[in-house]
Amino acid sequence: MTVPSQRKYYYKGQGERMSENRIEIKLANKKQRMEGFGASGAWWAQHTGSWQPNEVTRLLELLFHPQSGIGLTIYRHNIGGGDGQEIEDPWRRAETYEVSEGEYDWSRDAQAVAVMKQAVASGAERIVAFANSPTPRMTQSGLTSGHQEGRSNFKEGMEDAFATYLVDVVKHLIDVEGLPVDWIAPINEPMWLWNASHNGQEGCHYQPEECVSVYRALARRIEDQGLPVRISALEAGEWSSARMYYYKLAEDKELMKYIDNIAVHSYVPHVSNIVFKEEFANLIQKEQPELPIWMSEWTEMEGGKDFGMSSALVMANLIHEDLTIGQVTSWQYWIAVSRYDFRDGLVYIDEAEGKFQETKRLWVFGQFSKFIRPGYIRVEVESTHPELKVVAYADQGGHVATLVVINNSKEAITSSLEFGYCKHMGVVFTSEEHSFAGRHSGLPLNEWTFAPESVTTIIAETSEV
Repeated sequence: MTVPSQRKYYYKGQGERMSENRIEIKLANKKQRMEGFGASGAWWAQHTGSWQPNEVTRLLELLFHPQSGIGLTIYRHNIGGGDGQEIEDPWRRAETYEVSEGEYDWSRDAQAVAVMKQAVASGAERIVAFANSPTPRMTQSGLTSGHQEGRSNFKEGMEDAFATYLVDVVKHLIDVEGLPVDWIAPINEPMWLWNASHNGQEGCHYQPEECVSVYRALARRIEDQGLPVRISALEAGEWSSARMYYYKLAEDKELMKYIDNIAVHSYVPHVSNIVFKEEFANLIQKEQPELPIWMSEWTEMEGGKDFGMSSALVMANLIHEDLTIGQVTSWQYWIAVSRYDFRDGLVYIDEAEGKFQETKRLWVFGQFSKFIRPGYIRVEVESTHPELKVVAYADQGGHVATLVVINNSKEAITSSLEFGYCKHMGVVFTSEEHSFAGRHSGLPLNEWTFAPESVTTIIAETSEV
């Protein structure tokens, strides 16, 4: 970590005049517990064979290593439906282990499994195994990209077969490959009218009652096999219609015992805005206060590559919104690696060279993931300046308080810091000019100047939190 000159952004030590702006952490007012930040291996992980080996290693350490990287702890692995020859982009096809009912070829999808193992070796602690579609024999259209008319594509009566397939795959990943799979997410974005004629990717539309049937079958199969996993439910494509699917799911009290979290994606701003997030979070808090909400997929749906702070600030503000308004306990990014002219990957790969290039999104994501660790608890924080968005967490042991501050202004903003007792403070920030720049490590400060259009993390060591 480089420590640039402190000429542009300054601080004041204890005893000097305080700024009129104020950031105050209220450690006693506790909110939700963080389960971890993560990213998906779809679909790039299955295409790393032509990359330079040292680049694959460097990438996975950059994503998952807690010291030399941004410290993600959750890896999302796509259990493919297979075939998918109608999907025009080969990067968006997903290989299946299934040869025929009950018969598997475990040599398939080898690159994706190898990458997943490297991710775990680099620091990924937990894996979500998710499916975008059942295998072709379990669909009405015989295709994994959806029904030709965009309607429900799951073949009635295939619930047990699909559950068996998912459990058999996960059991292999755990028992044979030695991978820490903790969750199965059998359904992804069921509200979208996945249409095979679009040839875009695997996807399957389900009605709410169809989802419940699939979850019931999966719960039974997990129980029968004694598999040490829980169900991640819904993977709703946006926050608004998530309620409709949740209501149907919640009717089955026995099934809800197997549901570990309700996962929502923050795509489509007009149906994933603050209003819908607050409504859904309040609904879950009222009906199932112990049931975590996840944000398990997001990327900015805008064309054109962006390596700078523009898209990084969009992401930072969305993370802040999901943590504070949506009350999510985990925030997981969509494709970590992109080859597209799109604002999606945390890095972009040059396939011809087998090398990748970092974006500011990567480092801004790390301003959250590296310092807000699993088990940390969100606490109340107040900022009096409208351009400073702030989220705060404290560790369970009462030793560390972490503050992430987004300065959306084009101007530097100085604010006082009110932590209570603090014996040591570290400050790291990312801006257009700097990535993960260490700005201060030493005695506590009572004031800080936040760089224009930046994301800053302040880590305060305390004797009591």
